[in-house]
This record gives sequence, structure tokens and C-alpha cells, in this order.
Amino acid sequence: MFRKSLTSISSSTGRALALGPVLLALLACLVTPASSSALALPLPDFEPPNIRPIVKLARIEMTKRVSERKSNNVPRYRNGKGRIAPYSIGDQWCVAFTTWVWSRAGFDDYTGAGLLRSSHDRTIVAVQVADMTRWAKRYGYFSYRAIPGFAVVYGSRHMGIVRKVDREGRAVLSIEGNKSDRVRPVKVPMAEVTGYISPFRIFPAQAIPRNSMYADVD
Repeated sequence: MFRKSLTSISSSTGRALALGPVLLALLACLVTPASSSALALPLPDFEPPNIRPIVKLARIEMTKRVSERKSNNVPRYRNGKGRIAPYSIGDQWCVAFTTWVWSRAGFDDYTGAGLLRSSHDRTIVAVQVADMTRWAKRYGYFSYRAIPGFAVVYGSRHMGIVRKVDREGRAVLSIEGNKSDRVRPVKVPMAEVTGYISPFRIFPAQAIPRNSMYADVD
């Protein structure tokens, strides 16, 4: 009986010691480096398989030469001479463009935001940068790491779709609606970036904070 107890204690102790490194690793994942000199933790890999169509759809819209007529907030194809673009809302439309593309790619979680409107083709789109940002921060869609297909937010009034990240040049390359009254490519310095909004909910460990060495903001 005594030997059995010793064996049981030894086995339990062995299991606890074996779990020690695992528990320490999990705790380490909860700690964010305060500076680039801090311990570098592995960056979580979380690009979903279906997010790539977002950038592809945005590129297609860019090839259609979308433009307003005399800054009237009504985007049209063929340099403003064609039919009205489906994401037109008769008002500032950078957020409408971004969320319309998300919707076409199959991501519509953004409809949980507070300010929504029906676009020209009756797609429900979000319409305000500040409202989208509040929603994203509250419900787990906000991050400081840029991923192609995410929305890049800069300033308090503009948003576009991340198409590429230039970390050496510290810039984000985006496709944006209502930029100079058009759908066009834009290079956004990371120093101007407020953050990034994911089209899908991300886990807390994947929501890179601002003070992380992996953050794409300056």
C-alpha cells in the first residue's frame, strides 16, 4: 500500500513537472513586450483561408475606374461617366466601399456596428470610421497588426483595405474608396495609422497590441 502511494505521488509529480513548461509558455503568451528589446515571442499565425478574395475584389473595383462627378459623393464607373457603383450611399463612402467588399467576399460581421445603411445595390454597409472602430474594439475585431484584407484606419475619418504591408518602409499599401473622389491605391505611412479592423473576430492572443514589437503602427 505504501509503495502504491509513493508510485502515485511520483507519477503525479512527474506529470506536474512535465506540464510546467507548457504552463509557462501559456503565461508568456499573455505578456506583451513593452519594447523591441523585450523577449521576442512567436507571432500567432491566423490568416483564414478565405480572406484573400477581399483584396482580389477590391482590385477588380479599382480597374473599373470608379470616380465621382464633381465631388458629389456618388461614385460611378468609367471615370464618373458610367453607372452608379453598388457601394454608393450618396455620402462619404470609404467605409461603405470597405464593408461592401467584405460583404461580397462573405464577411458580414461588421453589420453588428451601430451605424449602417443600405447601399445602391441594397447591400447593408457600415458608414462611419469612428463607429466601426468602437465596434471593433468592443467585440474583438481590432488589432495593430496589418493583414491583407483587413481595414486600415488612419486619422479619425478614413479607411481602406490593406493589400500589402511594407514593414521595411513602415507603410501600408491599401485600396481605398472615396480617396480623392476615386477608388485608388494608397500608401499610408504607419506613423499615420490608428489601427486595423479584421473582417472576422480574432482571439485575444492574436489581437496584437500597440506596444508589441509586431505592431504595424509608429
